[in-house]
Amino acid sequence: MWSLLTVFLGLSVLWGLPQDAIGSCQLKTTPTAPLIVTTFGSKQLVSNSAGNHERDRGETIELFCGSGFLFNYRHSYGHTESLSINDNKVSLRCESDYFVYPKNRDRLMNLVVQCQKGVSQLFESRTSLPNCEGDMTLVLGHDFEEMGTMKNAALCYNIVASRMKYIAYTTFPEKNLILQKTQLGQLNTIGLDIKVNYRKNLIKSISQTEIDAYLKKKDVLWQLFQGRVFESASLVLDDAVGVQLAGYEAMMATTWLSSLRSGNWKHWVAAMREATKAGLHFDVRLGVSGVLELPLDVGRSCNASRSLVFELADGSSLPAPAHIWAHVHILESTGGVEDEFVIIGHNSPFFRSDNSTELCSSMCDQVSWLKNSLFASLHRFPAYGLVQCCRVEDVASKLDNFPGSFANESASRSTTPAPDPIPAFVMSLKPESENTELE
Repeated sequence: MWSLLTVFLGLSVLWGLPQDAIGSCQLKTTPTAPLIVTTFGSKQLVSNSAGNHERDRGETIELFCGSGFLFNYRHSYGHTESLSINDNKVSLRCESDYFVYPKNRDRLMNLVVQCQKGVSQLFESRTSLPNCEGDMTLVLGHDFEEMGTMKNAALCYNIVASRMKYIAYTTFPEKNLILQKTQLGQLNTIGLDIKVNYRKNLIKSISQTEIDAYLKKKDVLWQLFQGRVFESASLVLDDAVGVQLAGYEAMMATTWLSSLRSGNWKHWVAAMREATKAGLHFDVRLGVSGVLELPLDVGRSCNASRSLVFELADGSSLPAPAHIWAHVHILESTGGVEDEFVIIGHNSPFFRSDNSTELCSSMCDQVSWLKNSLFASLHRFPAYGLVQCCRVEDVASKLDNFPGSFANESASRSTTPAPDPIPAFVMSLKPESENTELE
């Protein structure tokens, strides 16, 4: 009698629990999180944020990683396991309170998922970026099979010099990403035509260890630059874009003046991110120009080179750039000077603010979305990295690898589709693919 009552009470407790307390599965993703695609009616929603994700019993979760997956989980027998999966897509079904991996039917309890290396996959496009016809146009993105493709960024890459010329991307919202059939902005005509196996030995970049080692060998420079004045980091500081480019930072790395990167360059990117949240969209191209020059009396004889050139571990060398540039084009045209302009950061601790007019007469105060920002207050102060805003025609011939005006491109090709009234992450139709190595 008591045993039947116990069973009845136990069932009553279960029936009284909320629906999400039983029969649901959870997994956790790390900062190198895979993309999760969820179909809701006619829309495909994309989540790329680290955190917890839940599905009800019988539902499936679709994960995408350009470099394959790493699963860490507790097995049904109680011990923990790690599983490496080289596929770019994995579908997991929720059964009871755990996900099941279909290939081996493992019960994945306390599942933590991350991408093995990069979140995106590397491709080559047969359609070139502007002023990149003689070089490779590499694209970081995803192939969603019948749903289409997604392009996060494209690089104009000089494979002979093993060096990037510039990188291009279009801003997108951090949340509520919606897959569509056309690509908003400058990457619309760029394809994911040839799969490329990423080989780091073909990428020429500098590490923080190499920067510090070189400066330590030069006594005067080490005394002068103590406290990490220079650092190696990616040109892309927009976190929403950067998370999609994780694993490929070496391709986009340069030598930064630390105060510039953490100061006014970060400030203008933050202002652009706020404008993006408000519904604006921007095409952005990033590159470097020139070679940083040292004053004659900084530890060098009169006939010695004044350029700051770092020696790399493989015996080659890489100069520190004099300028970091960003070519910014707003897709919601206003008809004013802010529709297209160039932001230039002076990447030298020796640059004097009274020399800034050599490049252009700055017009940062004419850009509406920069007004009332921290950047607007501080961009003239060298302590935070001196930055100025220039008209394209004033600097196009002065900057290395500058691809030219967006306005000229628009005049010579069909117009890019107008942006949706709500922020959306967009796609192009899936191309036929080949496979090759970057060599």
